[in-house]
Amino acid sequence: MTQINNNEIKKVLQEEIDEDGDFMKDLLSFMLQQLLEYERDKQIGVDKYERDNNVRKGSRNGYKYRSLNTRLGKMRLKKPQIREFPFKTMIFNNYQRSEKALLAAIQQMVIDGVSTEKVKKITEKLSDGVSFSKSTVSRFIRELDPMVKRWRSERLDEYYAYLISDAVYFHIRENGRVLKRPLLLSAGINAAGYRKVLGLDMAYQEDDSSWKEHVRGLKERGIKGVGLTTSDANKGLVKVLEEEFPGTPHQRCMVHFERDILAKVPAKERKKLSRYLKQIFNAADKEMAMAIARIVSDKYRDTYPKVSKMLSEDLEGVLTFYDYPEKHRRKIRTTNLIEWLNKMIKKRSRVIGVFPNAESCIRYVSCLLMEIDEDWHTGRRYMRMDYLEEDKDFLDEEIMEEIKMVKEGVRTNEELVAQ
Repeated sequence: MTQINNNEIKKVLQEEIDEDGDFMKDLLSFMLQQLLEYERDKQIGVDKYERDNNVRKGSRNGYKYRSLNTRLGKMRLKKPQIREFPFKTMIFNNYQRSEKALLAAIQQMVIDGVSTEKVKKITEKLSDGVSFSKSTVSRFIRELDPMVKRWRSERLDEYYAYLISDAVYFHIRENGRVLKRPLLLSAGINAAGYRKVLGLDMAYQEDDSSWKEHVRGLKERGIKGVGLTTSDANKGLVKVLEEEFPGTPHQRCMVHFERDILAKVPAKERKKLSRYLKQIFNAADKEMAMAIARIVSDKYRDTYPKVSKMLSEDLEGVLTFYDYPEKHRRKIRTTNLIEWLNKMIKKRSRVIGVFPNAESCIRYVSCLLMEIDEDWHTGRRYMRMDYLEEDKDFLDEEIMEEIKMVKEGVRTNEELVAQ
């Protein structure tokens, strides 16, 4: 197949430097063009000038020029054509999907009366060479909305070993005011160990009815069952998860719990308490974690009774992860999977600041999550699901009990006999 020649890259760089050109933009254009050539050769089965008809699936049929808007400006690329079947490329579809949603949100700002000066500053941050006409953005919206609707309503006919839910907040302009509204998000890990973005819904607040509508929407789309739910301590969400998935264990997010309990002590005490909490969360098993927690609770009973109360009354729900395979625990004891999605969304949407309406926010976030979801689906497995069986097969229960006793400071039978 077509190979990218290092000498050609050096030549492009040198020409641009000599001519004082925009070599980053031209280098990206060169690399994208090489990728298009590679995709064409892969699809027809042979390189240029090869005559092996046993593997040839098609023949070259020239090019059509296509424009591509990027953060470095507008690029003009030659899209290869294949005579026998349509040429397919990821560049003009997946690459620009979230960019189109971003452009649509920016254009909506103008329509809804945001100052042109502010919009100009935002577009300058995106790219120097991209124009934003109303007709272009209207076409983007017509293309995106049906696709977003299909993705948000696709069937979820699977069992999910782990379900993680949390909310991400955005600033939305509504009726002349800017409101901070939660976007309810859920992600799951299926029985094969792959992650999936399950759903998102915009709400006015995180209450029982909002979360119930979100979770029931997931169930209506066919979720066959859940092995464990993970969330923060939001009472509305926890209540809904217990009602909608009766009998399913719930994991309270360890990070949220730690943040809440550290807020009960002054700053000078937080480092010490944080170290004690790490001893609890990194114990060998739940019994040892509870034993350490009782010691810490007794220490703070007189000085900081709220800490003692939280460790006595609320900790058990934070330690549910100990009932699951050791290799899974770090990934299921927090809502970090949603927090990572939150980080990715905020990083890309920061340029907008305030979304002109809820629809533009949902459109943009959905397009970005669709790209992430595709990467999850085709990428590496997030976790192996056979660790529990391996533990049963290869760990001797008597030896593990002795190890536990040693860790807890209990002498072994041999030591007692020797005495």
